[in-house]
Amino acid sequence: MLLTAMGRRRYTHMFRSELTVSIAGVSCTPQKYSINIMHILLVEDDPAHAEAAMRAMRSLEGPIHHVNDGQKAVAFLKTHLADLIIIDWQLPGIDGFELLQWVRVNLGDRPVVLFLTSRVLEVDIVRALRAGADDYIAKPFRLDELTARVEALLRRHQRSIKSADVLCVGNYILDSGHRCISLHGKRIELTGREFDVAAFLLRNTGRVISRDLLAKLAWGREIDSTSRTIDTHIYRIRQKLFADPVNGLRLRTIYTHGYRLDEDD
Repeated sequence: MLLTAMGRRRYTHMFRSELTVSIAGVSCTPQKYSINIMHILLVEDDPAHAEAAMRAMRSLEGPIHHVNDGQKAVAFLKTHLADLIIIDWQLPGIDGFELLQWVRVNLGDRPVVLFLTSRVLEVDIVRALRAGADDYIAKPFRLDELTARVEALLRRHQRSIKSADVLCVGNYILDSGHRCISLHGKRIELTGREFDVAAFLLRNTGRVISRDLLAKLAWGREIDSTSRTIDTHIYRIRQKLFADPVNGLRLRTIYTHGYRLDEDD
C-alpha cells in the first residue's frame, strides 16, 4: 500500500482513533518489557507518515514510541531503551543525519537504525549507510514493505542481543556491555558502584551474597563489620531498582549472612 500526499487526509482520519496516547510530544504503547519484546522509536515530524508507519507496525510485539523532532528523540534516548530507531532525515532542529551520528557516538551500534525519508539520491543513501544506518526506505513507502523490513531488522537485532552479554531477570534487563540496567525499558540511574553491586546480584539470583564479597566487589577491600556503608548502598539500590514482587524481584537481607536477590513470580 502506497502513501501519497493525496492520501494523507484519509489516513489521518482512519488512524487517529487507533493511535497511542501522546504526552508532551511523545506517544507510546506501553507493554511489559522482556528480552523478547523490542522497543521501537519513530522520529517523524509529518503526522500522516507517522500515523501510517505506526499503523504498519501495530502487529509487532512491543511498544512503539513516537516523537516529532530530533531534540525530543535525544531526550527520550537518554532515559529509555530503543532496539530500533526509525528516523526521518528532514527533521526540525537536529536533522536525521545529526541524530544518527548522536546515536552511534552515545549508544554504540546496539540500536538498529532505519532511515525513512524522501531523500533518495544515491549520494544521500551512501552517506547515511556509511554513517551507521542499517537500512533505508524511501517515501512514499509501501506499508507491507515497511513492516517486512522492520521485522527483518528486529530479528537480526534480537539474535545479536541473545548472543551478547544481556540478561533478563523479571522485568529487568541487565546490559553489561553498556553498563545499564533497565526496568520496563527505562534506564535506571545508578552510580558505578551501585551498578557493580546490582549487576552481581542480578547474575546471582537466589544466592546469598556476603557483605565481605560485596565490599570487595565494589571497593576492592573488606569494610569494617560495624560500618553501615554496605547497608546504605543496598538500601539505595533497593529503592532505585524498585525491587518488589510486582516487578519480579525481591531483595532480602539475610541476617548475619548478607543479601539475596530472589525472583518473585
